[in-house]
Amino acid sequence: MRDSQHGGQSERSSEELTALARTVVARLATRAAGMPRNLDPALVMAMLRAVGSTDPSQFEALRPEIRRARISDVDLVDFYFPAVARQLGCDWADDRCGWADVSIGMARLQSMVHQIGRDWASNATATRETSSVLVVLPDGEQHSFGVQVLVGQLRRQGVSVHLQIGARPDGLRALMKQRRYDCALISVGCEERLEFCRKLVKSLKDGSNGRLWVAVGGAVLDRSIDVLALTMADMATQDPMQALARAHYNAGQRLRSRTSEELAALVAGKEWLEAT
Repeated sequence: MRDSQHGGQSERSSEELTALARTVVARLATRAAGMPRNLDPALVMAMLRAVGSTDPSQFEALRPEIRRARISDVDLVDFYFPAVARQLGCDWADDRCGWADVSIGMARLQSMVHQIGRDWASNATATRETSSVLVVLPDGEQHSFGVQVLVGQLRRQGVSVHLQIGARPDGLRALMKQRRYDCALISVGCEERLEFCRKLVKSLKDGSNGRLWVAVGGAVLDRSIDVLALTMADMATQDPMQALARAHYNAGQRLRSRTSEELAALVAGKEWLEAT
């Protein structure tokens, strides 16, 4: 049984990995089909005023309106809160609010994301079939709100998530010696951070003896640059479930490439970490 809190890994057969990859792809299709209706601009602005207010109870006053609009907690976290965060950023860039206002608003949004997400599936519900993902926010990156939203999305899909904020190469290399994950997702905001991201990718690869599938995402993918060439990651995508599906497929391919003698040794009890 995998201990997703500490990264342990039991042996998995090629068939188990293939079945798990199919499950991830099915979840991906369900997720794409579940997009909500258009956001209510008036409600987005009301939330913006509430999170920026000196009175923290103003957001609670919006709860009846949110219920009347039949907006779920999932839609709040995945769509409304990011829309409010984007508007905060635009207001600051256009000098309609100060940095202190943005900081207060973002802190309240993050607090609400954390509060709402406490009841979602997480590491505590991990089983043998649970996928395990390392989400990395590199040292110097400031977009922790978006990463928290991503973590919530993954956990609702039944994925066990370990979040590393302010990650540095040495820390990740040491972590790989202690824990095991199906893949790592690194969020990068701008191209100036890609050289540092490349060092993180190298640490993840070196620490896992090349086994870990590493994907890069974030706002940097909106730039016209070759992110894969600059980071040496396995994949560049904004879709974490697609990255996880590719990671499982890749792991299955590695296992199927083993000789019958090597597979027999696995069944006899050799450690998975030594085998893949």
